[in-house]
Amino acid sequence: MRPIRFFAVMMLIGAIAACGFHLRGSYELPAHLSPIFVDKKSMSRGLFKELTSSLKASGGEVTDDSDSAASAVDVNFEQRSRDVISVDTLGRAREYRLIYRATFSVNTEEQALIEDSKIELTRNLLFDPEQVLGVAEEEEIIYNDMIVDSARQIVQRMQALK
Repeated sequence: MRPIRFFAVMMLIGAIAACGFHLRGSYELPAHLSPIFVDKKSMSRGLFKELTSSLKASGGEVTDDSDSAASAVDVNFEQRSRDVISVDTLGRAREYRLIYRATFSVNTEEQALIEDSKIELTRNLLFDPEQVLGVAEEEEIIYNDMIVDSARQIVQRMQALK
């Protein structure tokens, strides 16, 4: 039994290696962007927390002083919304599309590196009228997940600045 299990594991490893799978790794920000000022007044607390965490994890230095910063990240627009996707036979909503939109800019003293870049994320949410409290909590979890994704997208776009 052991040789079969060993052979199966080796075949799985070989298949994964052959398809080109590799871990994403971390993002390395260009050195000329640090220190980075993140304007917390322009964004929600959740996005600020995730963005500063992602910037630090990618090698960026985050500062609270806008005067000593080499670059600044501003979120010009941030919005949560939801649309009804489907209804039941009584006309009650059964499924929602949750939408998170953000627009951000990355600037230095000399120029705008990224100007009004848009992020739009959507997720679907099934609504169960018998579990209203659970659905509200699930909606908040989904929005928080979208905020994490948007912070990663901002860092990815900053990483592309060479």
